[in-house]
Amino acid sequence: MPKVGVDACFLIGLYDESDSHHSTSNRHFDALFGEKAARNQLVVPWPILYECCGTRQATNPRKAALLRQHWNYLQRNGRLVLMDDSAFRERPLEEHLAERSRQFSLVDRVLRAMILDRQRPFDFFLTYNTGDFADACQSGDVYLLNESTSAESYGI
Repeated sequence: MPKVGVDACFLIGLYDESDSHHSTSNRHFDALFGEKAARNQLVVPWPILYECCGTRQATNPRKAALLRQHWNYLQRNGRLVLMDDSAFRERPLEEHLAERSRQFSLVDRVLRAMILDRQRPFDFFLTYNTGDFADACQSGDVYLLNESTSAESYGI
């Protein structure tokens, strides 16, 4: 079963109707994880959960209900993985603290470490911040999905 790692921008767009990526996120969710989609697994690293499930999401009952509906569906079908990031924290934090120009957030550094890991925790990575992850995906042999790509273009 192909594993699709996601960035927070996908989940925020999926659950926030005012987000500029809302329709794109819905299209990707349906194509990758909907009832008619191939059996892909949604891999959500814990730092992404912290970004996605912030105060604005938590205090909006409609967003919380939709998140619960999607996640219950994915969990029932064995298609949701909440990925522990503990093995990927130390080095990105050291790099983040040592670097004077902060090109990447700590969350992005942890995601990049996951993408570059030899164990390949995911086969695909979905983000709308392509410039932050394109090089890591290419080096890590992970297919990059963004607002311009479709699941069909990668045969998943």
